Formats: sequence, structure tokens, C-alpha cells
Amino acid sequence: MDFDYTEAVFSAPEKRIFDSQGTLDFQKSLAMLRIQYYLQKYITLCRGIQVTDFAPTDENEFTTFIGGLLSRLSDLVDETPPEKVHSRFGNLSYRDWQTKFDTQLDGWIHELIPEKYHRSIIEMRYYIANAFGSKERIDYGTGHELSFLAVIMCLDMLGVASIRGVQILHCFNKYYDLVQKLILTYRLEPAGSHGVWGLDDHFHFSYIIGSTQLLGRRTSLTPRDISNVKLMERDSDKNLFCKSITFINRVKTGPFCNHSPLLYNISRSVHTWQKMQQGLIKMYKAEVLNKFPVVQHFWFGTAFFPWTHYDSKTSLPVYQPNEQDEVSGSTNLSSNLPFNSPPNSTNVTTKMPPPLSTNTARFLHKR
Repeated sequence: MDFDYTEAVFSAPEKRIFDSQGTLDFQKSLAMLRIQYYLQKYITLCRGIQVTDFAPTDENEFTTFIGGLLSRLSDLVDETPPEKVHSRFGNLSYRDWQTKFDTQLDGWIHELIPEKYHRSIIEMRYYIANAFGSKERIDYGTGHELSFLAVIMCLDMLGVASIRGVQILHCFNKYYDLVQKLILTYRLEPAGSHGVWGLDDHFHFSYIIGSTQLLGRRTSLTPRDISNVKLMERDSDKNLFCKSITFINRVKTGPFCNHSPLLYNISRSVHTWQKMQQGLIKMYKAEVLNKFPVVQHFWFGTAFFPWTHYDSKTSLPVYQPNEQDEVSGSTNLSSNLPFNSPPNSTNVTTKMPPPLSTNTARFLHKR
């Protein structure tokens, strides 16, 4: 997908999705077109590759940037130990970690990214800052995971370095190492209502990439082995699907079918990794990219992910709730015209998106 850095105009990302109508418009945006294009690109690149295939000769400016950033953030966790007090909803030291992170982020980015790309930092910074959980809610979920995916996409669009599947896997593996460390150290809550937007409590994309890794190579693993603790541990250093399942088994106790019924049902309904991958991609598009509670936190600049129609390239409308709506928690679209509509406009639609089934096992089985 074409992206001309020399012609791009960068700006600080802004909130554009305030309600379900904004979620619908997001599906028609150039930003969404790019997200889905790069999503498919990375899935294709990672087919049949193991995390351990990464070698020192695979290091380049892309992996140096991601690896350097994640390493510094991990060190910052070590420098910010959790409070030694019992807290039901997360450890408050996480906010200290976030404050330190935010204070040092600009300097880190300028140091790690080649100088010729510094113009893009004003946009890329938002996605980096949003990729490791919420300071206010002390939680982490698929929206933050999406922000990290956006960081990878930004670097790809810039052409910082040629990106291959082994490098994608290396960076995501390091990312999940850090996020799991954050969750365990600061007891980050699942974002949303008990992690409803994730395949497990926190993640989704890791399972897509992990199932893709198992395609095109000989493996004794089957989807039914998801509940086999020893088999998942055995391959957790090679495969992101196994890594994610192993993390679940580390933080939860009891039978797998009880603490992770969604994953368990999928493992009993889907019999091949090909169908698993296809179903997980379908679910990601429906339950992450098309869900207001998740995408409301994805903001838009003017270069990487613009709020413009993918076909006409014109600006999409923005429906912003008034103060009364914000207090009541409702959104009255008829009284909140898009910013780019004339004062007498009456063409505001109130059509809601069609309901999407969350019975993952059922629509995976239909593939």
C-alpha cells in the first residue's frame, strides 16, 4: 500500500469515534483499509515460522527500535516495584511506571529512530504511549494490543527497514513478554467487562499470529491440544499461541474448560489450524475492529491513519456528544451534527450496526 513519507503531513492524533455511528464510519476509513492491509500482510509473512528462527543476522533498524524501546520499558518495571499492599483492582505503582514512561518516551524515540523520520514522531508517539495499558483504569486489553500493531504499521509505512516474518515474530514476542510482565507485576485488570473484547482476558492478535505459525510446517499439535498444559509449555518459546495459553495457565487455576470456556469450546469445535486462523481473523474484525468500546481509544492523525473515506478521500463526519449526553452516558445523534456538516444538515443517520454474534465456536465452525 502506497505511503509517501516525503509528501506526508503529520499531526497529533485526535479522538474521532464517540459513538456507534463513528464505529460504522471507521469501517469506511482509509485508516481501516490500511489496518486490514497490514494485518493480512503480517499474517502472510509469519506463516510457518517459529519465534526461535530469529538470528543475530536478522537485526535491523526495525528490530533495534522495537527491541530497544521494550528493553527500556522492562528495565523501568524493575525500577518501579509494586506497592506492598493488597489492592483488588491493580497496583497503584503502575501509574508511577506510566508517568516515568511518558516522561522519557520522547527522548527514547528521538534516540532510537533514524533522524530522517523524526517528523513522524508527533503521530507515532500516541500509538506507542497507548500500547501498554491505561494509566487511569490500570488495565490492559485488545485496544492496547491494536495500538502496538499500529506502531509496527507506522514503522513499515515509513520504510525504516525491510520487514520479514521472523522479525515481526521477534518483536511481538518481546512485546508480549513485557505486557505479561506488566500484568503480573501490577495486576493489570482486563480492559472492558472482564476482558469481553479479548479471546482470553487480555489478548487476541497473539492467537492469530500463533495459529498462522503452525500453517505450512509439520507439527503434532492440534487445536484440541490447547488444554494440554505440558504441550503448550513445550512450544511456548517458539509459538505465540502456545505462549498465550501458557500465560493463562500461569495466572489461572482449575480446569481449563472452567476458567477459559471460550478457548476450550473453540478447541473442541475447530479441528484444523487453517480453520482456526480463518475464524480468529473473522472474530478479530468483528469483536475488536468493529466494537465501539475498543476502537473509541484508537485516535487519528493526518498521515498514518487518517479519518478520511478510503474511496473518496474526503473527511469522514465526527459525532461528538454534548455535555448532557456525556453525563447521562447516552448519545443523541440528532442533536450532534458532524463537524463537517452545514448547520442546517439533516442527513445524520441513526442506524445502529447489526448485532454480531459472540458465539465464537459457532461461526468458527461455519468457516
